[in-house]
Amino acid sequence: MDDVRTGGAWPGGVRSGGDTSARPAGAPGRRALTSRGRIAAVLLAVLLALAGFAAVFPQVARSDMGDMAVTSYTVRPGDTLWDYAARITPAGGDVSETVATLMELNGLQSAGIEAGQRLVVPMP
Repeated sequence: MDDVRTGGAWPGGVRSGGDTSARPAGAPGRRALTSRGRIAAVLLAVLLALAGFAAVFPQVARSDMGDMAVTSYTVRPGDTLWDYAARITPAGGDVSETVATLMELNGLQSAGIEAGQRLVVPMP
C-alpha cells in the first residue's frame, strides 16, 4: 500500500488527497460544463443552425444589371466619385445610388478614384 505523503492510491481506487469517489482516476464520467463551456456550446449550436439554414435556403447573388448603354469618363485632378456622380445624377435623383452604380460597373472596392483613371459610366 502506498503512503499518502507520496501521492499513491489507496486500495479500491480512492486517491489520496480527499477524493472519495469510487471510480479510479481518469475513468470516464459525466462532468458539468462551466459557464464558458455552456456559452461555447450554445454558440456552436447557433453556428451549426445558421450553416444548415444557409444550406437549405441559399441566396442568389444578382450582379447582372441588365443591358445598359454606357460611355466612359476620364477622371480629372480633383475629381471625387461623389462629385462626379452628383454631376451626372438626374435632377431629383439619389446621388448615393449613382455612386453605387459607378462602383459596381467599375469593380471599385472603395469610392477612391485617381486622375487619369477611366470610368465606365451609364448614359442617361
